[in-house]
Amino acid sequence: MPHALKQFGPWLFCTCFLAGCISVSPSLPTSTPAMAMPTLRPTATPWPTEAAAATSTVASTDSAQSGNDAATFIKETYPDYSVLAPGEKFVKTWDIKNIGTMTWNTNYFLALDATSQNDSLGSPAEVNFPKDTPPSATVTLSISLTAPTTPGTYSVFWKLENDRGETFGVDGDRMWVTIIVCIPGTPCSSPISNRGASANGVSASLTSFTFGGQNAVARFCMTFPNRNYGPGGGTVSLIVDQQSILASTGGSLEVGCFEFEFPVTAAQIERAKTVAVSIGQVRMIGGPSDPQGACETARLNLKVKYPGLDFQCNFSMAGYYRDLQLPAGMTRTQADVLIVDAIEGAIYGPWTLNIKK
Repeated sequence: MPHALKQFGPWLFCTCFLAGCISVSPSLPTSTPAMAMPTLRPTATPWPTEAAAATSTVASTDSAQSGNDAATFIKETYPDYSVLAPGEKFVKTWDIKNIGTMTWNTNYFLALDATSQNDSLGSPAEVNFPKDTPPSATVTLSISLTAPTTPGTYSVFWKLENDRGETFGVDGDRMWVTIIVCIPGTPCSSPISNRGASANGVSASLTSFTFGGQNAVARFCMTFPNRNYGPGGGTVSLIVDQQSILASTGGSLEVGCFEFEFPVTAAQIERAKTVAVSIGQVRMIGGPSDPQGACETARLNLKVKYPGLDFQCNFSMAGYYRDLQLPAGMTRTQADVLIVDAIEGAIYGPWTLNIKK
């Protein structure tokens, strides 16, 4: 497949599919250095877009619904699609709040209700509440579980039952755990479902996320004021447990859709509690069609916004402008960022696309 070559603002990028890439030097000065463009190797196989349908494997009888018991979700460990190694032991916990009118006592319990792939992860049939929990109070419910030895997606569901044999839900639903069992060092990926963000009139949505070995690859699509936009160089990163990992390569797949690779290991992704793609800004691909006119417009707007700032528009291979005059307290680097952003129509996010949270 041929290279798809796009210019992001003053940066040129290329997207490669199992082939070599050619880096192209920028012709204009930038406020952010260009990124190196090694070959992309998206070898991982995506997980399904939703958990496998749960099939009941537990003998249970229909129970009356409680009219006085109700709960709402507060927080949990091992959120949906957490990655575990085959046979790994873990403790799933939920914090839930009593929003009903009855005090929950230690005769209330979690009852195993249904599973997917005929595997309960070693859950007992029942787990009693650990303490009395009056209305408006919160209780932590914990279950010790074990990941299956066979890789795949597994879900287990529990219902809440009171001391009168009546069931009730958490925000009207059952409680569950959904995990991915993955052999360490082998390709894994995250299911994508409505993972998007909007900022300043631009929206972004994650379409796939794959990882394996020494890299992870994220694909996403964005809506722009016009077709001639793309992510600014050096502004796309992967946030792993609050650590920012800058993309090592990236480019355009098609109009409005992009692919970026990150130097992160499968083990880091598997261990992480939170993972997200962050896009810092977007700007015109290839710069404005009329750079001299765009520069003059930017100059008029910036002079009003920053008294004392001025420059002469002079588009050439050397840049957009010359004869820069700085207001008090502003550095040349700060002025260059303001001017280039204004000329190239930079729109700032960030757009945060959550993968694990």
